[in-house]
Amino acid sequence: MTHPSTSVFGAGFADLTPAGTVSARQVALVPGAMVPVITLDLPAGLRGEDSELVARRQVLDRMGLDEATVEIRPFYAGKDSEAWTRVLLADSASLSEWRKQASACRAVLPDYLALPAADDVWSYCATPGGVAVRLGPQDGFSASLDVACAMLTRKPDTTPPRAVIRVGAPVPQIDALFAAKNISVTTDLAGAKVLGHGEATFDLRRDPRQARVRLRRQVLPWRWPVLIGGAAAAIWAAALITETRQTEARTETLRAQTRDLVRTHFVPNGPLPDIRSQVSRAIVERRVAAGPSAGDATSLSLFARASQVISDLSAAPEAITASKKGTVILVLRVADFAAADQLADALRAEGLGVEVIESRVSDNNSGVRTELLVTETAL
Repeated sequence: MTHPSTSVFGAGFADLTPAGTVSARQVALVPGAMVPVITLDLPAGLRGEDSELVARRQVLDRMGLDEATVEIRPFYAGKDSEAWTRVLLADSASLSEWRKQASACRAVLPDYLALPAADDVWSYCATPGGVAVRLGPQDGFSASLDVACAMLTRKPDTTPPRAVIRVGAPVPQIDALFAAKNISVTTDLAGAKVLGHGEATFDLRRDPRQARVRLRRQVLPWRWPVLIGGAAAAIWAAALITETRQTEARTETLRAQTRDLVRTHFVPNGPLPDIRSQVSRAIVERRVAAGPSAGDATSLSLFARASQVISDLSAAPEAITASKKGTVILVLRVADFAAADQLADALRAEGLGVEVIESRVSDNNSGVRTELLVTETAL
């Protein structure tokens, strides 16, 4: 019976070797030197596949690699999958072999991602091939001991970690290097987490491009309903616009016909700012020109009785029409609707009968135009 192998990183991990086996509950680890983290200079505005295309071109041009033999994966911390500047670089043939060897485990990761990580906390562990180092949630590497010491020595001293965690056996050269920089080395996790920053997302068995293809296939069936709905909305909007334009055309035709009638019969010259008032005034003028009648005399007496009230309330007469004996139609302009009601009440207080025919706001003049039917006695 073959038992699962373990790793220097703990029982939950297993080194992926041709002779070893990995259980379904373990994370298989491959040498981190075969999956380096590369930092790139990407434009800030790029997102999604555009960022990956630019990153791939930068890596291939900078390192002179063959596009068919290398796989590039965005590397980020937590859920910040749209803003990244680092990538994991792996050989395509090695990835294919790892997929075959560890098809049933939890994930296949580079060994440095098995180390605990936190902001401002570094960690390291001795491995069969040298040393694995984690430089926070978004960085790490694996190398031989000499190379690892050289890389840590070149790290800038301006932002040293607040603590360094050692996993497993001591490495005197590494401990001495940190001691020279007055950085404490501890075996306590110091708030750092193992696989607590979304490391499983970078399972090397997964093909990120295939995941995008599957996502497109899932989204594709929803495109037709969206397109049909958009087309229906466009057709409805076009029909509404057409109907509105037809209504506006009919309205303009009626306005033109009205202006022609007014020009022919009432106001032959001059502008027409308020057709209703101008027509009423023209009718009054024609009646006055035709000469007074008994009914007109009565209408004048009614207007005389009403004139004091009109003057007291500062109403501006626009037209006075004698409709029949004992009645007169007053067209007056007042400040607002309240003033129109006050005027009608004041005329009634003088013993006149008042019926409000219409009160409305004119688009071309300020105030309210009120039209009153006034009689000698209450209506």
